[in-house]
Amino acid sequence: MRKTNKLRVLVIGSSGFIGKNIFNYLNKNKIRVVGTFFKNKRKNANLIKFNILKDKVKKLENFKNISHVIIASGGQKKLDDVEKNYNYEKEVGYNKIKKILDWCNSQNIKIIYISSDAVFDGKKGNYSEKSKTNPINKYGKIKNLTETYIKKKINNYLIIRVSKVLSLKQNDNNIFNEIIVNLRNCKYKFAYDEIFTPIFISDLCKGVYNLIKKDLNGIFHLKSLSKTSRYILAKKICKSLNLKNKIYKTSIRNLKLKALRGINLSLNTKKYDNIFNISKKELDFYIKRKK
Repeated sequence: MRKTNKLRVLVIGSSGFIGKNIFNYLNKNKIRVVGTFFKNKRKNANLIKFNILKDKVKKLENFKNISHVIIASGGQKKLDDVEKNYNYEKEVGYNKIKKILDWCNSQNIKIIYISSDAVFDGKKGNYSEKSKTNPINKYGKIKNLTETYIKKKINNYLIIRVSKVLSLKQNDNNIFNEIIVNLRNCKYKFAYDEIFTPIFISDLCKGVYNLIKKDLNGIFHLKSLSKTSRYILAKKICKSLNLKNKIYKTSIRNLKLKALRGINLSLNTKKYDNIFNISKKELDFYIKRKK
């Protein structure tokens, strides 16, 4: 068990959705935390501007006595956009990230890499940390390239794989709010055949904290909810929020998306859940807690 007052964590991408929330959670839990931003500097945060494409990694040496680096950025998160701009996204999300990884390794800094269920092909689901990766879209390929590099080259690391990250905050860009907006805009068709295991941002932040505090290494899968789909989520959101919308099923194949999607990308999280005695909650629990 690590003494958290001895740690100093650097969050790469701390002005983004995931990085910002991890930064704030660690700070509230008495871990010294610093971070980088690119466009959106936040007030009252110990941040430096860092352009991953143009700035040299040496600039990160402005932060002294770093124990951990969390990589919560590295390119676009929308799968179709990555398909269109693959060379750029690979440069940002893999080639430049490698330089940060090498610097961390040379400084004996522990790496925490936030990865994705997109490293799997989605043919069978219930993927464990030992399951073979086989990405079918370019976003997943970039994540898998980075994971492979970490496993081969980096001495001290955590890879945290998650699926879609949810938030109940109105201004956060995630599929929970996307579904609500679609419902209010009279868009009632949702895919029933793309299965995933989403995680609320609060649970992801707690998971990062738990793994840091217990000083664990390797790969961990995290989730909040059991396997679901956009269609099932939309039905549950309507029920929880007392919306009267009629929900209709459609196939993911009817949506004419550019990037291939795995049909069943559900993650098995027994490894993490058993260590930390985690019991899964239903969507209602999170919505009621927000209220």
